[in-house]
Amino acid sequence: PVSVKESKAPVFNKADMMARLMDDEDLARTVAEGFLGDIPSQIEVLKGYLDAGDASGAERQAHSIKGASANVGGEALREVAFGMEKAAKAGDLKSVMARLPDLENQFARLKDFMSEFINAK
Repeated sequence: PVSVKESKAPVFNKADMMARLMDDEDLARTVAEGFLGDIPSQIEVLKGYLDAGDASGAERQAHSIKGASANVGGEALREVAFGMEKAAKAGDLKSVMARLPDLENQFARLKDFMSEFINAK
């Protein structure tokens, strides 16, 4: 598995997000705010599946985080979630657990970048 530290993925690809949202800055800010408000609870749901030993649930949840991250241009977070999704699909919950700190770290980094974008009105 690729370590996030070795990743070349950008933390926040604003241009990618803007292209998906037809360069509508107000819509992009609304989407970014919704994403930042939702992902912490999504991470908690993932932790719940891991605590329960539910590989299928963890796979679905990591897939959801991956998709949401991709939609807002959070490439580094998407990459970590994708690795977690693959590990969960293989039934390797130990690897998924080991990546939780990376997932939380990448979310914190993305939140910093997105917050700058949101507040740059």
